[in-house]
Amino acid sequence: MRLSPVVLALLPGLAASSAYAAVYQVQELAEITTVQSQFGAALNDNGDAVGSGSVIYNFPIDISAIDFENASLVAALTAEQIEQIKLGNITASSQLVLVNYLRANSTNYEIQRYVEVMGFNLVTGEQLKIREQAATPTNNEYLYDINNSGNAIGVATSTYTQQSFTPEATEAVPSPETVNLWLPAPGHLKSYVVNGNSVTSLPIPYEEFGGGFSVAIKISQDNYVAGYGSVSMLESIQETIETTCTGKTRPISLCYDQYKDSYVERALVWKMNEAGQISAPVQYGVLGPVIEDTAENLYSSRALSVNDNGVAVGSSTSTDGNRAALHASVFHEGEVSAIIDPQEWNSSIAVDINNENIVVGSASTTFNGMSRDRLFIFDYNTKTLTFPNGFFNSSDTNPMAINENNMVVGSAEILPADGTTRRIVAFLYDIENDTFTDLNTLLPCDSAFTLAEAKDINNNNEIIANAVVSVEQRDSKGELVKDSAGNPVMENVSRAVKLTPVPNGTIDSCNIPEEETYERKGGSSTWYSLLLLPLVWLRRRVS
Repeated sequence: MRLSPVVLALLPGLAASSAYAAVYQVQELAEITTVQSQFGAALNDNGDAVGSGSVIYNFPIDISAIDFENASLVAALTAEQIEQIKLGNITASSQLVLVNYLRANSTNYEIQRYVEVMGFNLVTGEQLKIREQAATPTNNEYLYDINNSGNAIGVATSTYTQQSFTPEATEAVPSPETVNLWLPAPGHLKSYVVNGNSVTSLPIPYEEFGGGFSVAIKISQDNYVAGYGSVSMLESIQETIETTCTGKTRPISLCYDQYKDSYVERALVWKMNEAGQISAPVQYGVLGPVIEDTAENLYSSRALSVNDNGVAVGSSTSTDGNRAALHASVFHEGEVSAIIDPQEWNSSIAVDINNENIVVGSASTTFNGMSRDRLFIFDYNTKTLTFPNGFFNSSDTNPMAINENNMVVGSAEILPADGTTRRIVAFLYDIENDTFTDLNTLLPCDSAFTLAEAKDINNNNEIIANAVVSVEQRDSKGELVKDSAGNPVMENVSRAVKLTPVPNGTIDSCNIPEEETYERKGGSSTWYSLLLLPLVWLRRRVS
């Protein structure tokens, strides 16, 4: 493997782990004042970065549609506050009550839709609209990847429009009341290639009974796209839907939405040509073997990354006659092949592959009764599988990306010397030199950032990471919060940061104790949950 000059410059720093280092400079990306937290997802070789923001400040609420006789609102607001809201005078505390009201009534389709997540260009701070074009958003939108051509991968939930519906008259109710409902567009999850103002949807193989779904994750430099989606539906479920979803008692679109998790899900690989057209995806099966007389929708496969050779990786259902679990898989030329021996690991997943066909992923095993993920490196050319040592034996280690220099980034647990609580930190693993490093130890001593996860690394070895940082707190309307003495109130939030290598960077000792490398008991740090906020909803669907 030929290392770039930047990598060579980094190597002296990577060999040291007991001192803080100025091997990387850290830069906070664009300040986005419309959301509480920002989360980086991907960084290309040109420095373009994409990600998401969550918890929208001053979310626009349609006051005319609020039921102020609702018990929860009556309990949370005074009569004077309700009157002021009706007049359009909404304080931050009232705004928070109204937002919580919308959140709590997400299954009541007479009530306005509330959303949490928007996609952003993290360099300019500009929101990138994917599917929703209305002024007031009704769906969640995520940006996951971007290649050197500026083609970004976006995933969006259904948009909603308000429509009137009148149930069919019956003998018991001869004059049913017409109601206004927020109804979803077909396709509860749809994926797109986004480039500037151009937004191109990815074809979904099966769209019957609600529009199907697709989730794209990665795009290669040659515009292969890895993901998964709906490819069919069991006939028995189709028959149930046809019988149930008649449109007589409720809108057909809401009825279909009830069955959105019933599709057969398979790994998909799309290809976009030079004209920007996207072909129907190649569909992949599962590791299996499929057990006789079992339903097809009990098995699934997902492509999570793909390289310029069209080799995709991800996970698929593996069975041994006694149990089934998702295991790391390679999807290539119509075939699905295993990476991990399913007899030795509880489950596994492959998350990325570079153009040298080097795959990174993790495999789950049990340590002292607890599930732990172990980093693996798989050379698809030689079929060689290795498990590098992390910070310690039971450190939960989750890789997220590999570049063409065979540098891997992700997140892993460490054990600080001054306590028993495990912490999550961003790591950098150099395959060539077998060095596993906490990225926080490669920053300047005065860095204000705690790097919790590294999401991507480009071929200049620049890294996009998510950091926990203390900032002045803002209320639900986006205004700065002061204490009784007029001093700023501080809070911890997530910020996307870019790490840039310092050529020939030197080690600066900051008199920080070495991190322990042996195992201790303890739970994961709670502030790491900040990084999970924008993905909570989507993970419920895709996990």
